[in-house]
Amino acid sequence: MKLYGLTGGSGAGKSAAASMLTARGFGWVDADAVYRALCQPGSELLAVLNRAFGGVLTPEGALDRPRLAAAVFSDRAQLARLNEIVNPRIWAASQAAFEALEQDGKTRILYDAPTLFQAGFDRNCDAVIGVVAPRAVRMARIMARDGLSEGAAAARIDAQPDEAFYRERCRYILENGGDLAALEAQINALCRALDADETT
Repeated sequence: MKLYGLTGGSGAGKSAAASMLTARGFGWVDADAVYRALCQPGSELLAVLNRAFGGVLTPEGALDRPRLAAAVFSDRAQLARLNEIVNPRIWAASQAAFEALEQDGKTRILYDAPTLFQAGFDRNCDAVIGVVAPRAVRMARIMARDGLSEGAAAARIDAQPDEAFYRERCRYILENGGDLAALEAQINALCRALDADETT
């Protein structure tokens, strides 16, 4: 089984790339979805987060995401503490998902994680695929998808690594600034490259 990281900034179009790759037989594990599953009310992780950050649950017992964000994103030490708590649990649950896909016959698995490098998950991947797009395209996608203002979309992009970050670190790059046909052609080329790499 080969594990390929899939990453990129908000609005770059990772979901479109993932959809095309899964249509070609790749398994797919979404790190964000794994995290959400771990944060179900009553979970062990929620109890740990609530103790660590002084009450970050709603009255119904769900994670109060704005309160947690306020506790960690203005304090690097607290953010590091959050990552120390969360990342090992995400990775363990992700490994279980990889194993289930492998047992289901998948020989190539995508690990879709926006913060793949920041969390250190890239070290466990055979290679990383980065999806990039021009800033204006990303802005338009974020505004349309999430209903954000231009300023809010710009702030989200500015809070994330720039395109050079992904180009320097990813073995493969998908340029997703055009239409879906252009992306499809790159996906086909990527699959040919993976075939060649896996046989050498």
